[in-house]
Amino acid sequence: MIVESAEQLESGSRLLKERVYEELRNDIISCRIAPGAEVREADLATRFEVSKSPVRDALIRLEREGLIITMPRQGYRVSPVSISDMLDMFHLRAALERANIERVIRYATDEELAQLDVFKVFNPEQWKGGFVAYNKAFHRRLAELGGNPRMRDQLLDLIDLMERAVQMSVSNFDHGEPKGLIQEHLDIIHAIQGRLVKAAQKISEKHVLAAGKRVERAIDRGIVIS
Repeated sequence: MIVESAEQLESGSRLLKERVYEELRNDIISCRIAPGAEVREADLATRFEVSKSPVRDALIRLEREGLIITMPRQGYRVSPVSISDMLDMFHLRAALERANIERVIRYATDEELAQLDVFKVFNPEQWKGGFVAYNKAFHRRLAELGGNPRMRDQLLDLIDLMERAVQMSVSNFDHGEPKGLIQEHLDIIHAIQGRLVKAAQKISEKHVLAAGKRVERAIDRGIVIS
């Protein structure tokens, strides 16, 4: 008979809590659980085959991130997508991306900049999550190339939190393949690889703010919850 030590049990508990949190968070930001949907501890415990404790821990963490709302005596609800909050995020992200792109151009090596070549063409068969996955990976890679851990973490958090709006607003494009956005990515990459700071910043800022406009249009079509 094998008896687990206290350290092993504690480690297993942490891993379990982290798994529940990560899966639930991914479901929310990818809109597999829709904005405004009600979530119940008991249902989630059954789904993850765990007790209510790790579920409750995950919900508390998600509430701190603004992804879950606690409803007294009623349970929990996924936070709706607030247009005002999203537009604030788009403006913050545009400013951060401008600063980050300057760092990428000034400090990244030619070999590192060559890593962006994979994003010059969008092949749906290469991206399990389609255009949204491709788009997210592109912006995450730019954040990582900046070499500023604090700026990187801020950008990565924003990219994750804004994915819900991206998921819903991407339907503004035909067949989920927004060729115009892919061209914008290509323009950004060419400017960065050419080490043209101001041009890359201008294109990037326009790219991010235009995404905010698409979210506004999505509201008019009833796609995003305001």
